[in-house]
Amino acid sequence: MDFILNMKKVILLVFLCSISVSVMAQSASSLLNRAKKETDPTQKVALLTQAVKKSPKYAAAWHHRADAYRQLGKYKKSIADYSKALQLTPKDPFRYYARALAYADMQKYALALADLSKAISLKKDYPDFYLHRAQANMKLEKYAAAIKDYRKYLTRRKPTTAISFDLAQAYFHTYKYEEAENELTALLAENENWAELYLWLGRIRYNQGHLDEAVSYYSKAINRQENFDQAYRYRASAFKDMGELAAAAEDYGRLLELAPEDIFYNRRGLVYEEMGELDKALADYSKTIEISPKWPIAYNNRGYVYLKQKNYNLAKKDFEKAIELDDTLPTPYINLAGTYWLQKKDRRNVYRYLDQALKRGFRDFDALYDQDRKGWMFNNINRTSEFRAVMYK
Repeated sequence: MDFILNMKKVILLVFLCSISVSVMAQSASSLLNRAKKETDPTQKVALLTQAVKKSPKYAAAWHHRADAYRQLGKYKKSIADYSKALQLTPKDPFRYYARALAYADMQKYALALADLSKAISLKKDYPDFYLHRAQANMKLEKYAAAIKDYRKYLTRRKPTTAISFDLAQAYFHTYKYEEAENELTALLAENENWAELYLWLGRIRYNQGHLDEAVSYYSKAINRQENFDQAYRYRASAFKDMGELAAAAEDYGRLLELAPEDIFYNRRGLVYEEMGELDKALADYSKTIEISPKWPIAYNNRGYVYLKQKNYNLAKKDFEKAIELDDTLPTPYINLAGTYWLQKKDRRNVYRYLDQALKRGFRDFDALYDQDRKGWMFNNINRTSEFRAVMYK
């Protein structure tokens, strides 16, 4: 009789527990429904926090609170909640997808890519997974993979302007210039004043070696967007390669008004140096160093101008500074060797620094015999068998 009474108590207890769990789950569900109707994400978080307290294994509540945190820009909390929802429902592709979008918001594209790939492995026929993975691949400069994902997406959806523009860039970076041009030309038919389209058409022509056409496209970009810094940048490079040095210097000057960055001062310095305007080159390299005092290339370039001006002590100081900042670069060692020869005819240090350059991978031997390149620094000594022996040992 006691046994029967005890069994009834156990059954009753189990029944009451099940009712309690059901009530808690219903309460959490009610809170979730209220949160879905709420427009203020802060209020959503408050409601969903109550929901997860009442029902800690309620994956939907964790997921929706993650969405609310994402709306508020609280991405770390958002990621934590998506991860909790995934612990509870690890086979739900849309939870991986949602977390991927939060990672993308944080510019953590590799993590976004991993989550999108997991979502695709769980549900291969959902096109938006491919769209966002394509976008993550673009950010990671995985252009071939981006093309593949965009094509997969476009089997189910129509292309947007943004997708076509992305594809054009991806084709460009994978050397598929005809496909890139097709995309750009189609976009141009819809908007002939879109400056960036002309920029990318110019880049295609530049890479194909058609410099005149490249300059024409860059000019069209500038005509449509007067302060288009990238168009000035690429047109300056094209002018330099064409030997139009004054035009290149002028474009770099305009570019520096728009984007006064170290790399552009350095590039204009190279143009001035090639033009023989050494004082202007010196000023640009010094400005580069002022902006980026730990950039060894700038010291090397300024030292080379000092060397041309026969200011050997300052040249040596700059080459030594370049080596101090990065002792793996071979060029400052070559230039230091040239300085010792021009200043003192110091064979020991010439060969010492040439040897250091060789150990760091210098192999452009022809430059040391060419008067228009490095040969002028090694006049006479580069005709000796001793010099050749050091070079070709």
